[in-house]
Amino acid sequence: MKYINFSQLRSFHAVAKTESITLASKLLNISQPTITKQIQLLEEFYSINVINRHARGITLTELGKKLFNITSEIFELEEKAIQLFSSNLNIHKGTLVTGTSGTHYIIKLIKEFKNLHPGIELKIVSSNSNEILDKLYDYTIDLGVIGKPLSAKLKSDLYTIPYLKQKIVIIVGKGNKFYNYQSLKLNDLQGINFINRENGSETRRVFEEVLDKEKVNVNTIMEVSRTTMVQAVKENIGVGIIAEPEFDNYKDIKKIQIEDTNIFTQAYLVCLKKKKKDNLISAFFETAKNIILD
Repeated sequence: MKYINFSQLRSFHAVAKTESITLASKLLNISQPTITKQIQLLEEFYSINVINRHARGITLTELGKKLFNITSEIFELEEKAIQLFSSNLNIHKGTLVTGTSGTHYIIKLIKEFKNLHPGIELKIVSSNSNEILDKLYDYTIDLGVIGKPLSAKLKSDLYTIPYLKQKIVIIVGKGNKFYNYQSLKLNDLQGINFINRENGSETRRVFEEVLDKEKVNVNTIMEVSRTTMVQAVKENIGVGIIAEPEFDNYKDIKKIQIEDTNIFTQAYLVCLKKKKKDNLISAFFETAKNIILD
């Protein structure tokens, strides 16, 4: 009698679901060679072929599609069992690790959650949105607050709710020609020396999208983190951008509103779908929803 190896099925299911060995590796937190080997063992043991491998990636065979339907049911039942066990746990103590692309996003949320659940230890990890998504797949964090919407592919693995909208403003250092302005028009930035955020920053993506749309060309001289950008602006190296709640009344730096257009980033609270029913994570999401409704 042949028995089913659930590690092999889990590897197959992750690859079938994500259509990528790389993403499956992150989802399961195991190496790509291990994923590949598990599927090979599955195919060899049963003398079957469930995945077609080609230069552009992988596709499922007809048998693979049927197997994926079965594994979907299996792991859905597993998730229900986990939820059943979790429902019997209390949330009076424990640790929750949260990643955020800006601590300003979650100060109110942390305060409210701690008031409701004083026995829970909250650990905060600061990263940009792309890094937070990687950390979720690596199980380095339990949930995250990111500044960008999820792609269609990621939505299959991740649970998310919109959290906060934040306005983008211009920041300039003392001595900059705009320093005494209360507001300016986007076109005033034409040709200006500009200090941009690093790749992966949603503030950068949203602002560049508007610049392209309005055909405003800036002279990007640096691409850096928010902390480095603030320092460079203070030294009057160029003009920067920041989400308004991030502005911390920096000495010799002034924020300036953009008067002819409102540019916003949208923050989202996100976790792995398989973990959204975890008592601590569920409680954190419920606290966030109550803040949104307020």
